[in-house]
Amino acid sequence: MTLEQFAKSAGVVLTDCDNSWGGKIAFYEKDQPNSLMCGFRSNSAAYKRWLSDTFGLSTGKAVMKLLRASAKGSGIKGERK
Repeated sequence: MTLEQFAKSAGVVLTDCDNSWGGKIAFYEKDQPNSLMCGFRSNSAAYKRWLSDTFGLSTGKAVMKLLRASAKGSGIKGERK
């Protein structure tokens, strides 16, 4: 599963915002449609920010590691099978 797929399954929606924010991409969560985070230059940057805002930096990195491992179809390095 990719970060984009994970974010979409969690209810993250990307939308457009005014370029004066520093970027034209914004995101919000379906649960909180009145809270918009603007100013991203790429979809990837918006999804990464959502991840760190939602889980924090350390846990966000761990989630990214799990997503990469699942996308490769393998387990986490050092994991027993």
